[in-house]
Amino acid sequence: MKKISVLVLVLSLVLSSCIQKQYKYIEVENEVGVLGTTSRVEKDAVIISASSDSAAYLEAYQKFYISKKVSKDMEESIGKTFTTPIEFKLLNEKGDDITYSVFFATKEKEEKRIEELVNSSTNSVKESLDASKKQEAAELKKSTKIDSIKVKELKKYFFVKSDEFSNNDVKWHKVKSAPKYTNANGIYIYFQTANGIPSNLRFRLQYYSDDWLFIKNAQFSIDGKAYEFSPSNVETDNGDGGYIWEWWDESLTSSEHDLIYALATAKKAKVKLLGRQYYDIKNISQEQILGIKRTLDYYAALGGKY
Repeated sequence: MKKISVLVLVLSLVLSSCIQKQYKYIEVENEVGVLGTTSRVEKDAVIISASSDSAAYLEAYQKFYISKKVSKDMEESIGKTFTTPIEFKLLNEKGDDITYSVFFATKEKEEKRIEELVNSSTNSVKESLDASKKQEAAELKKSTKIDSIKVKELKKYFFVKSDEFSNNDVKWHKVKSAPKYTNANGIYIYFQTANGIPSNLRFRLQYYSDDWLFIKNAQFSIDGKAYEFSPSNVETDNGDGGYIWEWWDESLTSSEHDLIYALATAKKAKVKLLGRQYYDIKNISQEQILGIKRTLDYYAALGGKY
């Protein structure tokens, strides 16, 4: 009889240790609304099954710390986060909040272990964004039609400069007839490729003289037809024994389409640079016109669309 009693006691202890209790985990966060206001929000409860209060607490703590890590990763990856976890509640089967009443000998040690484990994980948001970008780039590359014969024909007319700080194999393509430095008159277009895909077609004009214009606007006369271009920003500098230089370097949009194509096919063209008080008229040489045409052709041959 004594042996049976002991066996029953052992079995009851084993069974009781296997019984899972139901807890509710509720995450509390600051949520940014449409108008930029922040409000305190409780998320829907998540059920945690655990054999003890301490086991339930550690599972809740891990869920909370993972949420904090995801929020931090989001902010690092896209510059903002819409929700920030601030605390959590752990309710037992009676509905009592036991978050701050659970104590056990290894509590602090286990919390630190969880924090180190979660913090050692990679930025899942960034990895997801990077994977998405790579997939988009691969799909775009598949759909890009490259004229390899034209590329081979035009490649020799261009300088290529790689961006050593880019992970996307960014390269800048500039026609060899364009000025190497800013202290020279010039007008040309150029572009970049990222992972072989052309984009960011740009329009640059450089003015080099012995007196300031402080360029505000430009008027073009191309084969007897008038065009205008208003740069959003004109840079200035000086040196070379009193000489000055002014320039713009703008990303081309669809609104400049007619002007650029007119320049590329021009027989005769000139530009009137309108300054703060004065203006200057410059002839656009055939070499500059040819450089613009070759750049457009090369951009298109690589699959660029403008």
